[in-house]
Amino acid sequence: MRIRTTAAVLLAAVLATGCAGGGSAGGGSDTKGRDGASAAARLPEEPAVALGADEVEAAALSGGDVEGFTITDYPVKPHGDSTARPPSCQPLENMRTGAPDPAPRTLVGRLAYPDSAAAGGSATTIGLMAYDRADAEDVLDGVRAALKRCTAYEGGVPARTTATAGAAPDTGDDAVAFSLQTEGHTADAFVIVRSGATVVLFFTASGTDSPAQVPDALVAEQIKKLEQA
Repeated sequence: MRIRTTAAVLLAAVLATGCAGGGSAGGGSDTKGRDGASAAARLPEEPAVALGADEVEAAALSGGDVEGFTITDYPVKPHGDSTARPPSCQPLENMRTGAPDPAPRTLVGRLAYPDSAAAGGSATTIGLMAYDRADAEDVLDGVRAALKRCTAYEGGVPARTTATAGAAPDTGDDAVAFSLQTEGHTADAFVIVRSGATVVLFFTASGTDSPAQVPDALVAEQIKKLEQA
């Protein structure tokens, strides 16, 4: 099974169980803000307090939770010293390296592999990050603001990276989606969802010559499990 080793390996070096502080999602050119119509129509938000480490672990996907995927633990150490140029792109680079600012109180990582050989070795990293709600909101607001100002940047990997906003899934209390394409490689896909005070990062690296897409099923089932925890 082949997994491309640019952004995928960088994020593989970040997710940790604890830290300092079907279809696919992410196509198109839109984001879902917490003040949008879809958010206004949702039920009251989840609690504002940060979940504990055991609660985050229990809320993460595991084993055969999602049909068609194999899901494993992904306990590796943080690595957040990658710098984007210009600085306005830093929130996107932070997500690519799995080191958002502010840092979460707790972070639990998972890795999901499609069972189908047609996926060509693509994989999705899932990071559940526990915050106080204000900090959780700041993470998504920072990414959304960066997508308005940043179209390309250098730093992190030895090639120029292009950023493109995507269509956010209608789930959680807030969500944003985008892709990052490093010169010479296919685009990687990112979906970030906030539910209450928890931020969930989905990052899919393509194992084929086609741009990556975050599987809808992983997003839907992970947010469902989180909100039922």
